[in-house]
Amino acid sequence: MRYYSLTVTPLGSSAPIRTWTSHPSNIYDPAALQVEWDALISPAGTPTGASTVTVRGVPLQDLAQPHQFAGMTLELKAGMRAGLPLVNPSQAGTILKGQVYQSFGNWEGVNQTLDFVVIPGGCTIANPGNFLLDWAAGMQLSDALKQTFSVAYPGFPVDMNISADLTQTRDDVHVCGTLDQLAQTVGDITEGIFDNRVTIGIQAGRIVVFDQTYRPSPIQLAFTDFVGQPTWIAVNTMQVKMVARADLRMGGVVKMPQGLQNTPGLVATTAASAPSQIKYQTTFQNNFIVQELRQVGNFRAADATQWVTIANCLMVPKTPSITIGAPTVVGIA
Repeated sequence: MRYYSLTVTPLGSSAPIRTWTSHPSNIYDPAALQVEWDALISPAGTPTGASTVTVRGVPLQDLAQPHQFAGMTLELKAGMRAGLPLVNPSQAGTILKGQVYQSFGNWEGVNQTLDFVVIPGGCTIANPGNFLLDWAAGMQLSDALKQTFSVAYPGFPVDMNISADLTQTRDDVHVCGTLDQLAQTVGDITEGIFDNRVTIGIQAGRIVVFDQTYRPSPIQLAFTDFVGQPTWIAVNTMQVKMVARADLRMGGVVKMPQGLQNTPGLVATTAASAPSQIKYQTTFQNNFIVQELRQVGNFRAADATQWVTIANCLMVPKTPSITIGAPTVVGIA
């Protein structure tokens, strides 16, 4: 059963002023409002765009004064709830959390819609924030970034997963107006000096920082998670479309399914008519690093592709093997 919960909360408050959900009191509501979204989760500094959420069937007071929601915090939870076979309710959770940058209503015929444009960090070039990176000599980059975020985003939880070896030999100070500018600056410095690019982003209301040394425990994917076939979209970059889920994170690792032998519904045949054994496994094997995510939802659409999580993943580089040859014997004539 599809599940969503959408809340809008004023800044500085913990009580939402609007809540729309498909499962009030954890019970499915067949009269739940139609909600659509297109949420983008990508590293800061990557030109993507804002996320959008549309609610249909809202009351006239919300339609007439949509500007009241601008600047508030929007949180969207989605996934699947128990009710259909093969679903995994534990994968449901927050897929989008950010500040409402724009909000507008529309009334066309019998259709009444309330639209939100959401940005994760709340800072733009027109409305800059205070991003001061004071990276002193001998200080770990993780400590410097924590100081920066404590001022720019007080109260935001930070997932810091970078090497302790990222330390400067001199003082390095940078002042930025947006998280995109900070991410680009930090990424260029770490890639140029340490050959280990640090990636910064915001996902589900959390600041995510990781580098090439970060290798979390992989999340095992199943064939029943897929909507369509995984495909290559660039060199060493795979795109996979799955049933909507909230447990995947930027910088996380997913493990592709290894074979079809034990999947439900597999029909055994005689040896003479059995296809090649290579068809019992996917072309994509082993582990991939999640680089970008896109959440697409249309609550009442019958098409399965309208309730999905799309992930762009990089192949995990293999550790090069070192072959030690026989020692060279130097003789004296």
